[in-house]
Amino acid sequence: MPSPKKNTTKKSKQINSEIKELRQQLINLEEKFKRTLADYQNQSRRYQSRQSEVILFANQKLLDKFLFLLDSLEVAQLHLKDKGLNLIIDQFNQILTSEEVKLIKTDNQPFNPETMDCTAVVEGDKNIVVNTTSLGYTHHDCVLRPAKVEVGSGKKAK
Repeated sequence: MPSPKKNTTKKSKQINSEIKELRQQLINLEEKFKRTLADYQNQSRRYQSRQSEVILFANQKLLDKFLFLLDSLEVAQLHLKDKGLNLIIDQFNQILTSEEVKLIKTDNQPFNPETMDCTAVVEGDKNIVVNTTSLGYTHHDCVLRPAKVEVGSGKKAK
């Protein structure tokens, strides 16, 4: 018959072994949980970023449509010279400014193919914008509509 002391020692070793195994399982589960949580947080950030991009893109499409309306109002103002129409154009420009729509500076600036479309090469300083035929706009550093410009060829008028 085995002694009670040996049984207790054997059971004690078995219990210690099980405790070590359970601790290792707990550590493994904690690591899996932390990785899963990090993956979820990264996915959540990517989703929010993508959602912001979609909203920005939709806003830019809408703003682009309003720019054509502004062009029409400005052409009408050239012919009518109406004070009321001028107030509406000013309000329109204030709204665009509040939405961070910015006019692309072109006249007497070096030609920039990223923000401008060259419609003609004319006499004037080389690669300098001589005339703007259509205004261009940016929104959050993205070009909504490039400016249409005439660029100098480097030949001076005689």
